[in-house]
Amino acid sequence: MGKIFATLLLIALFLTACNTEYIPLTPLAYDGPIIPQVIPQENPEEPTRPEPIDISEIPHIPRTVTSVTLTVVAGSTFATFDAKNINGANYFRFSDLEYTLEGTFLQEGRLAHVIDRAGETCFPISEYNYNNIVYLNLRELADFLNLRVAWIGSRNTIMITPNDVYATGTIFTAEPLPEHIINQITGVSFHDNAPFDYDHLAYLTITHIDFTGKSRIGNMIVAASIAEEVLDIFREIYEYGFPIANMRLIDYYAADDYYSMADNNSVGFNFRLIAGTDVLSRHAFGMAIDINPVQNPFIRGDVILPIEGANYLDRTHIRPGMIVPGDVVYRAFTSRGWTWGGHWSVPIDYHHFERR
Repeated sequence: MGKIFATLLLIALFLTACNTEYIPLTPLAYDGPIIPQVIPQENPEEPTRPEPIDISEIPHIPRTVTSVTLTVVAGSTFATFDAKNINGANYFRFSDLEYTLEGTFLQEGRLAHVIDRAGETCFPISEYNYNNIVYLNLRELADFLNLRVAWIGSRNTIMITPNDVYATGTIFTAEPLPEHIINQITGVSFHDNAPFDYDHLAYLTITHIDFTGKSRIGNMIVAASIAEEVLDIFREIYEYGFPIANMRLIDYYAADDYYSMADNNSVGFNFRLIAGTDVLSRHAFGMAIDINPVQNPFIRGDVILPIEGANYLDRTHIRPGMIVPGDVVYRAFTSRGWTWGGHWSVPIDYHHFERR
C-alpha cells in the first residue's frame, strides 16, 4: 500500500509542476520536416520542472522486458534494429532513432533537442537504461512529433508516416513537382533510368473521406497529362462519400508496394516493374492508381496481397471501401477510359485502375 501511495504522490507532484501547455502540430504530410511547437501559458514565474521519468529507476513498477528485432520504415529509410519490448511498448536505442528520423522527419542533430523539449512540456519520453544504453519509447516520441506509427505484423515491421491531415474545406489541386517532393522521391520512387524527367509528373493534393467519415487531405503523383482528369475522378468519389483509407506518396513506404498495400494506402506513381516480370508497370509512367488494397486485394492463384485482403474475397458481400462494377469508383474511372484490374482473369487486381 505504501508503494502505491508513493507512486500516486510522485505522479501528482509531476503533474502539478507542469505549467506549460503543449500545443500539437497541425501536420502537413506534404511539406517538409515536422518540428514540435511549445507555446507557454501566460505566467511570469518559471516553475521548476521535474526530470523525465526513467522507468528503469522505479523498481516498484513491474515490467516485462523482451529483446526483439524489428524493421522500421520511415520515408526512404529502411533498416532493421535490435529493440526492447517493455510491457507491450517498443523501445529503440537513441542512435537508431537518430538514424531513422533525422533527415526524414527531423533536421539533422535535432532529436536530442526534441526529447529535451518534450520533457520541458510535461510530455517526457519514457526511457529504459540497459547496460548503459538508453532506449526510448517510440510511440510516445511519435505522438509528440505528430507522426503516425503502424504495425505490419506479416513482416514484423513498424512504419512511421506523417499523421493524418484533416480538412476544413475541399482541396483539389495539381502542380509541377515542388522541390521538396523532388528531393523526397529521387532515388526512391523516381530513378535515373526513367525515360522522362520530373516535368512528366504532377503533384496532386486531394480531399477524401476516410473510414470514420472525416475529410482528410491526401497526396498523389500522376502523369501531368492526366492530372486534371484524376482530380475530376477523385472529386466525384469525394462528393459521393466513398471512403479511402490513406493517400500518401509511395516514398513514405520506401517505395515498397507491399508495405503501401498493407497500410491500405491509395497510390499513383512508382517507377517499378510489374511483379515477376521485366516489364514496366503503368505506375512507372504515372498512368495507374491503386485504391484501398485491403478491401480490394490482388489475387494470383493462392497469393493474396495484402494478406489482410483475404477477408474481402467474397465480392458479393459488399462492405465500405470495396470497389464493385457499377459503383461510383468504377464509373468515375471507366467512364473516362480507364481499365479496371478487377476484370482481369490472371491476376485479378481489384484495387488497380490504369490509363492507356
